[in-house]
Amino acid sequence: MSRKCAVIAALMVILVPAAARAEWLFTPLIGTTFGADTFGQQDAMYTFALATVDEDLFGWEGEVSYAPDFFTGVADTLGFPGSGNVASGMVDALIGAPFNAHGGITVRPYVTGGVGIMRMHVVSGQSELFTSTTREFGWNLGLGAMTFFGSHLGLRGDLRYLRSFQNQNPSWTQGTNVDIAPGNFDFWRGSVGVTFRFNR
Repeated sequence: MSRKCAVIAALMVILVPAAARAEWLFTPLIGTTFGADTFGQQDAMYTFALATVDEDLFGWEGEVSYAPDFFTGVADTLGFPGSGNVASGMVDALIGAPFNAHGGITVRPYVTGGVGIMRMHVVSGQSELFTSTTREFGWNLGLGAMTFFGSHLGLRGDLRYLRSFQNQNPSWTQGTNVDIAPGNFDFWRGSVGVTFRFNR
């Protein structure tokens, strides 16, 4: 019996592939919003992302983003006094494929997508009498690439589309007489950042 157990154990070691090495990726990013409900304005957006992935860059990522002046530029474009910000929290699947470049540099292109919450806070009127805070479920899709120059440090570029599931009436201008952003709230985000990699 012991000999059979030893043979079975040896076969399992040979036939079962080794578990993929898991790692943590922490990335602070800075970028810009554009398109759709930005009405041609571009504003800074700050993002912090934490991912757990295997060696093939398959895993999960949580990210939090904040654009402090999102509605300031929009208000100027549309001709009414106002300001406001946009924040989002998303949980995404991360799917990529690594390949080695020259000199030991590792490049990892990826696609990503997931769901979460989008928060739109709008202040309008010269005396700031009207404020609106709207929270909507949303989703995002994106692509990008990470380039690692060693074991723990790399650069990341990310392009992403964010959109709410809902079309609240009158959307993020809730409480006003006119919906200046008809349809689901959406915009694009382009970001760059530094990625710190840690084995798990």
